[in-house]
Amino acid sequence: MKKIMRILCILFACLITAMAMFSCSSPGNNNDSENQNQNQNSPVNDNNDDNNNNIGSDESDDKKEPEVDSVSIIAGLPEADYGGYGFRIWTSNWFNTTLEGRQAPEEEQTGDLINDALYIRDKLVEEKYNIQIIYTIHDPDPGAFAAKATKAVKAGDDSFDFAMGDMMNVTKGLAQTGAIYDFNQIPNIDLTKEWWSKYAIRDLTINGKFYFPAGDISARYPGSQVMMFFNKQVFADLGIDYPYQLVTDGKWTLDAFQNMIKGQTRDVNGDGKFDRSDAYGFIGNGSGYNLFRSCGEGVVKVTDGNPSLNLNTEKSIAIMDSLTSFMGNIDYMYYESGFASYDEVPMFKENRVMFILQTGTNASLYRDMESDFGIVPLPKFNEAQDDHYSFCQAWGSTAVCVPQTNENIERTGMIIESLAAVGKYTSTPAAYDVTLKRKYMRDDESENMLDIIVAGSCYDLAMMYDWGGIFSSFYSSMDKGESFIAKYESVEPKALAAMEKTIAIFEGSE
Repeated sequence: MKKIMRILCILFACLITAMAMFSCSSPGNNNDSENQNQNQNSPVNDNNDDNNNNIGSDESDDKKEPEVDSVSIIAGLPEADYGGYGFRIWTSNWFNTTLEGRQAPEEEQTGDLINDALYIRDKLVEEKYNIQIIYTIHDPDPGAFAAKATKAVKAGDDSFDFAMGDMMNVTKGLAQTGAIYDFNQIPNIDLTKEWWSKYAIRDLTINGKFYFPAGDISARYPGSQVMMFFNKQVFADLGIDYPYQLVTDGKWTLDAFQNMIKGQTRDVNGDGKFDRSDAYGFIGNGSGYNLFRSCGEGVVKVTDGNPSLNLNTEKSIAIMDSLTSFMGNIDYMYYESGFASYDEVPMFKENRVMFILQTGTNASLYRDMESDFGIVPLPKFNEAQDDHYSFCQAWGSTAVCVPQTNENIERTGMIIESLAAVGKYTSTPAAYDVTLKRKYMRDDESENMLDIIVAGSCYDLAMMYDWGGIFSSFYSSMDKGESFIAKYESVEPKALAAMEKTIAIFEGSE
């Protein structure tokens, strides 16, 4: 045991060194030591003194908080010996059919930071509990993944201990059929711990039951938030200041955003029409809803453990009115219903768009972009709004689900909790502090903005369930700049009926 732990510590030290070397060589990183000191949960920081300001001070050393890392976390978890059990996890290593979203490591370290962090995490847990983690990696099609999992549970086949898949396709489908456990009822799980997303718990509870646990158990969690990318070359050409200071001053609002993109549409090729070959302040496909959510409102809100419709309120109507004043207006933005995924990427890379919305994971699409870009959170409704909100896409967000066929949920809960806890100090820093911040971001300001973005994570059950078509109708209307209130009365009865049916399904589930 002690020998293996020493080996793991050496492996972990190698990972720390690799992370430190990578961060020093990352383009646009001129303040790595400061950033490391600001991220006390990062493994690159495990051996640093607090800001290096108290070296040689006995008084400071006495008062310094004990360092927390993956080794100390695993040591503090409950003890158990599962006799070499082969612990089976079903998952996918794809964010979508285009982008990788690694959640399971290879059988050995490869030099890839996320892979190696996951590898070390798993080895620590395996050693702690005397288990062997066995992954089944499903193909990029989440629908096929969900179908296989549902089929297995319906057949009473105890073929996996838990699965990790995207909320929209995998978890939702399993929850609707009663195939998985309410996460609140799984022993040895503590959802109050910092490695579980409090935002998912807040926004995704139905009838007091919770089937969508997200957090540090998945290396994909830090990249699921929607954020606003802006093209620095376009800003420089227009002589406009970057929006960083507006965010810092609490003045990054819908009005500020609207004023910034107004009148930036240009007929680049002079053909007298506006299409993908021209220049714009903003590309709006799928953005209307995200801007609505960034103002602090959702199509649905969860109150007292149950969802309720949230569009016919004074604040929601005011936000919709503000959005329809510029969404779909060619003077502010470009909208095309025929846009496919990533059609907007070349337009942004070619310096013809000021702002686009993307998830953090999609930042990998811009690694070869010659011009620099920055990121900011989506704007607030007004300056009275305290926080920025960042919608986590349901098809990009991973949740954990335990099948009803599981024969030992006490053991499963213990392993899930330990993977999440250790992941906070291994795979999450590798994905967030190093890969997302230092590998994909181009400046220190964007790294700071990313912290604000993730701190405002939010979800919406309406996206997943689209009760009575209310979400899809709202989503489409906002992008076109159409008032949804005119449609609300016709959609509300169907939405309420469908919502009540879902609540009833969960009421009958265990």
